Amino acid sequence: MFNTFKVRLLSAEIKTGACLRYKVQKIIMFRQLLYIGCLVFLLCIQFIGFTGCVKEYSYEGGPAQDTAHDSIPLDTVFNQPIVFPVCLECKDSDALLPSIWDFKYDTSFLCGNITRAIIAHDRSGFTFFGPSVCSSDTGLVMTVYLGSDLLDRDKSNIITSQVIFEYYDNVTLTDIFSTQQLGSFYLTLESYEYATGLAKGSFNGYVPAKNGEVVQIKNGKFQVKFE
Repeated sequence: MFNTFKVRLLSAEIKTGACLRYKVQKIIMFRQLLYIGCLVFLLCIQFIGFTGCVKEYSYEGGPAQDTAHDSIPLDTVFNQPIVFPVCLECKDSDALLPSIWDFKYDTSFLCGNITRAIIAHDRSGFTFFGPSVCSSDTGLVMTVYLGSDLLDRDKSNIITSQVIFEYYDNVTLTDIFSTQQLGSFYLTLESYEYATGLAKGSFNGYVPAKNGEVVQIKNGKFQVKFE
């Protein structure tokens, strides 16, 4: 459970003072206060013995492992897929532009820009976030805990399941997709350059959706320059 708490605490730390340039500033302030409140609640649970620890899978060097994780969780609920409008700005390509993310859900391909990326002060994790290309009211927030694989030098092929994945909607004030527990979503940090702060990687896994279904996020990619 320590790692679960560490990820949530990291999320609070590295989001502090971050100013997301969304259309409706009051909505953003409400969301930030909601995140902080949830994190404080999780802190209380940690001290009264909350259970459900998950094992972290990470390694450095060597060939990248298979992280497709195609097995469907037992509690998966099958509902009608969430339908997203086609965004012509999103192109399925291996050539990512600097500071961008993309992923696939069902038949939809979603992408966006990364407006800010921060490494934790102890370099044990990071967060990045930014709006969707075709809708500034939706976007991605990714918070990652790397454990002992500190970003204190060049790193490659680090895999972790200590990931909080959120795809938000500022119009309805709900997350379209949001990690509820650790261990079902994976991120691979394929490369990180200490001197430049440049990093790229991939992500995939299962997350609850706002329609009550547990859905698969696949072929996720990101490229970012950390502050």
